[in-house]
Amino acid sequence: SGMHSHLLGRVELGPRVEYLVNDMASSPLKTKLMSCLADDMLQMTPSDKSIGHRGACMQFPEHTAESYRAALVQGAGIVECDVAVTKDGELVCRHSQCDLHTTTNILATALASKCSTPFTPYNSATGADATATCCTSDLTSAEFKSLCGKMDASNAKATTAVEYLGGTAAWRTDLYATCGTLVSHAESIDLIKMHGGKFTPELKTYTQGSLSIAYDQVRAKLIQEYVHAGVPAAQVWPQSFNMPDIEYWIPNYGSTLRPPA
Repeated sequence: SGMHSHLLGRVELGPRVEYLVNDMASSPLKTKLMSCLADDMLQMTPSDKSIGHRGACMQFPEHTAESYRAALVQGAGIVECDVAVTKDGELVCRHSQCDLHTTTNILATALASKCSTPFTPYNSATGADATATCCTSDLTSAEFKSLCGKMDASNAKATTAVEYLGGTAAWRTDLYATCGTLVSHAESIDLIKMHGGKFTPELKTYTQGSLSIAYDQVRAKLIQEYVHAGVPAAQVWPQSFNMPDIEYWIPNYGSTLRPPA
């Protein structure tokens, strides 16, 4: 179930740091870093300057419980949940509203029939790439949670839906992409809080469609889920590329993370 918050200071860097240092050209910096690695008294601790963007998504399926835990274990002091919305109005963690076709196994499940745009195979005659579009707003929260997270990738030359799920970049790995656990925004708060981490949720532009929740309700719910979890305002940095989101949060919630009066 992951480590408890009192163990957060025990950071596990893994072999990659030493690999990268050893791979450097000779320089004073490399010498200094090698001496740090050899210092038995040096203890790595979490830092708020280290942010788990989508978790630890180079090695683990992004925005999954496994990816968030890996980021925290590797020293991220803050973890990001990009917030998308399901058909029934629940907030979940996904990089964009419509990326399930590249970040989950949806096309290999019965839920593929609910995708906004069904899978179309590569056309060798015209050279048209394989395509699909599957959104969180196509699914209920229960349907969303039934999927497996995978590394964000697709195979543009796929002739079958299963082939389309491949294409992981060479600088990533499928080693840990067995079946990533998709999480709601509220579940991400509980997980990160348990590990003693802090939060930077990002509200993503979403497809309104036939959703059962209005946009202002989405904005409010994002903040209220931190309030309900008892997270202090100083530990949360809400963000959005849409200025109206910020203009809604400041007057309604200010710095207290309390619901509007």
